[in-house]
Amino acid sequence: MTGFRIVLRKFGATPQEAFSGKSGYVVDGRWHSRGRYVDYVAASRSLATLERLVHYKRFDAIQPHVVFTVEIPDEQITIVPTIPPGWDGEDLLPAAQVLGDEWCDRATSPAFRVPSAVTPGEYNLIVNARHVAWVWDWVVSGPVPFEFESRLLELLQKAV
Repeated sequence: MTGFRIVLRKFGATPQEAFSGKSGYVVDGRWHSRGRYVDYVAASRSLATLERLVHYKRFDAIQPHVVFTVEIPDEQITIVPTIPPGWDGEDLLPAAQVLGDEWCDRATSPAFRVPSAVTPGEYNLIVNARHVAWVWDWVVSGPVPFEFESRLLELLQKAV
């Protein structure tokens, strides 16, 4: 599966920085609770863009970003077994976080495929680059400079 990760340039000078899991360690996510070294990767570049922008509070202060592309073999990806009701709500759902926590804690695989709450029908991967089966060769490009389309930012500013 191909995946894309957009990160602030200051935190993504190398693949090792972009896939350090530090953000997952300090912040809860939809599919994990803090304390786990994980990173989120989107299944398309456009989904990665939306997933990144949905977390911004101010669109007038966007700093430089870079994008990384990964190619993770399908056999190295675990698919979320069940989707708890309400997983895609505005508030994080502990039942969804438990699924990602169990996957990470059991070291089932280097990647966990979960649905995107931003774009129904699309998927994200949670990546554990500290997993023993992780191969850095899976990062096939990056860091590549990335800029958000100005019209998209203007639209988001008007919506806020």
